[in-house]
Amino acid sequence: MRLFTFFTAALLFIATIQLPIGFYTALRILVFICSILLVRSSYQDSLTNWVIIFLVIAVLFNPIIPVYLYKKSIWIPIDIIAGILFIVRGISWQRNIK
Repeated sequence: MRLFTFFTAALLFIATIQLPIGFYTALRILVFICSILLVRSSYQDSLTNWVIIFLVIAVLFNPIIPVYLYKKSIWIPIDIIAGILFIVRGISWQRNIK
């Protein structure tokens, strides 16, 4: 699961450059799935803050009822912050830090 978390973070950082729309659609699905898995894992470990953080990310990247912000300049900081959060969660998971 840690590798999946780091992979998702890397793709979020790559998303800050101009790419075809298909990449962003696939990214939305991947981030949503990874976020839901992290919500479940964090909930089982009683990590309430992580549950809330990844629920918000799941809502933002939700592929079923997408959130459209229309401007790339708005999505870039969101992608960077989400990527950082995935990395921090992956590192804390690796070290068993709660």
